[in-house]
Amino acid sequence: MGREKRITRQGEIDACYRQGRRWNGRLMRIHVRPNGLPQARLAISISGKVCNSVLRNRWKRLLREAFRLNGEAIGPGLDIVVVPTRPPESLKLADVEAMLLDLVKRHRGAR
Repeated sequence: MGREKRITRQGEIDACYRQGRRWNGRLMRIHVRPNGLPQARLAISISGKVCNSVLRNRWKRLLREAFRLNGEAIGPGLDIVVVPTRPPESLKLADVEAMLLDLVKRHRGAR
């Protein structure tokens, strides 16, 4: 995933937490904020309390791939911070894609 598709500054992530809208799912939460850019950007924040490092890295790989594959469906102009709230158990990419798209669609429908 290229640098232009990632939120790289801590201040932008903090702004997403403070000014964005929050949507909760079964295994993750997203914070969404308009960014005024021609593409959506992603940040992933996983606490060490949620799971061990192997599972945290699995979450990150699955979320980045789901975001990359569904860029068209997510649409432009959003900053998204994903916060997994539970261990990934036996998640597959399709499960993560469905959860991410569901939460983004809820945001798009609420605007």
